[in-house]
Amino acid sequence: MSLKNLNPTTAEKSQDMTDNSSDSTGSSNSEVKKRFTVIEPAVFLIYISTTMASAVLQNQQLYLTCTVVYDYSDELCEPMLGIKAKNEASQDIETKIQPYVANIIMAGSLITSILPAILSLLLGPWSDKFGRRPVLIATFAAAFIGHATSTILTGISMATPLNPWVYVLSNIPLTVTGGTCALITMVFCLVSDVSDEDGKVRRMFFIEGAVGIGSLGGNLISSYILSAIGVNGVFLVSSGMDLAAFLFVYFFITESLNVKHERQESRLREFFKFGLIKDLVRSCLKRRPHFDRAVIWCIIFTMITTTFVQQGEGGVSYLFLRNKFNVTLQDFTTLMAAGIVIKMIGCGLVLVLLRVLFKAPLLVVSALGILGCFTEDLMRTLAQQFWQMYLATACGFMAGINNPMLQAVLASLVEATEIGKVYAVISALQTLAPLAASPIYTSIYKMTLVSNPAAFYYLSCAIYLLGFLLIGTIYIFQRMSINASRSPIAA
Repeated sequence: MSLKNLNPTTAEKSQDMTDNSSDSTGSSNSEVKKRFTVIEPAVFLIYISTTMASAVLQNQQLYLTCTVVYDYSDELCEPMLGIKAKNEASQDIETKIQPYVANIIMAGSLITSILPAILSLLLGPWSDKFGRRPVLIATFAAAFIGHATSTILTGISMATPLNPWVYVLSNIPLTVTGGTCALITMVFCLVSDVSDEDGKVRRMFFIEGAVGIGSLGGNLISSYILSAIGVNGVFLVSSGMDLAAFLFVYFFITESLNVKHERQESRLREFFKFGLIKDLVRSCLKRRPHFDRAVIWCIIFTMITTTFVQQGEGGVSYLFLRNKFNVTLQDFTTLMAAGIVIKMIGCGLVLVLLRVLFKAPLLVVSALGILGCFTEDLMRTLAQQFWQMYLATACGFMAGINNPMLQAVLASLVEATEIGKVYAVISALQTLAPLAASPIYTSIYKMTLVSNPAAFYYLSCAIYLLGFLLIGTIYIFQRMSINASRSPIAA
């Protein structure tokens, strides 16, 4: 009697468990299908906004330094806004005040480096456990708040003189959420979570394309918006684009990982646990087969070298062009836009020809990208007329394709549960790059301002050669790995 009663009950339970399992599997599959991770539009908006605001901010700092710090008249300082070309008097004044502005730019770079570097080490492991979406929402919101702060400060400066150092405050919101590096790291993690090996290369290229097109758009329209509605209008438009990007992420982008639903207090408590750092260090330093650990670290250092150059040049390149070629903001943004178009077309053609048609290894394509960077900066050191800067840009048509290729190689070597940790290390080291790059490049520029203002490009060329050697080292390690894997079979 008891056995008869037990059997149906057991069968029913078994059936219920099967049904629940099926429902759970179906639900999981349904959730995967419902995931929306096309974040490229938001990345495009953020970068068009950031590029547009950054181009105008340096002019605003030059103008305020001229009028407030050095107490020159508005008439003499007006060319500093970048709308009009400089006359002889304003040329002499700008040569005098540029070192002061270079120090402000350097300080801003340092502020946006130290705390984000620390936070990046925590955000990667934390996002592996609790998801990418919370970090994305926080960083996109912070970008909006930062540009809104610049808008408010510019409005105040129209009513009463403000010291140019106050614009450093606009860096704080994004800094306390991990900075741009945390934002782009989470974007790459999101893409890696949902893409297969072939899809990673494609999505990484699309992300870089969104960054490039956004930067292109920002460079193209910034000078026209500045001429039409002034500095405050530029920051206001930037804030609007940031808000649109934030709303897109908040309402449309879904979580890419299957994460546990825990209380907010638990998530915050986990963020400050030292165990996250231990997991991160363990993932980056653990022994891996076939020289993979050495390859991973070579990739990391190669990506850091390119970031070092970009951060260093970014602080002084506009000042250099104004000093040597007397360019306006429109001249500068047109050059930057032309460079982005040339690189996007060049990188696209190289990708199709070498990867799609000839199936060239990712490392070969990456090495060509580094050589493109080297050639471009070498030509810039030799430029004596402004049109030669366009020639230098054309010579570097492959520059920029190296990082997407290296990221694809990296993603193929690291498990999905560890990719956030590795990207966190890269993000932290890239964020720390301005700590060294900004003072070094600023010092070189200030010392050679009169004698040879392009001298900092020599340093860039040397660093790119180091990156090329690192890629060669990675290739050697990969060949050794292939030989090591074949030898047991031959035996």
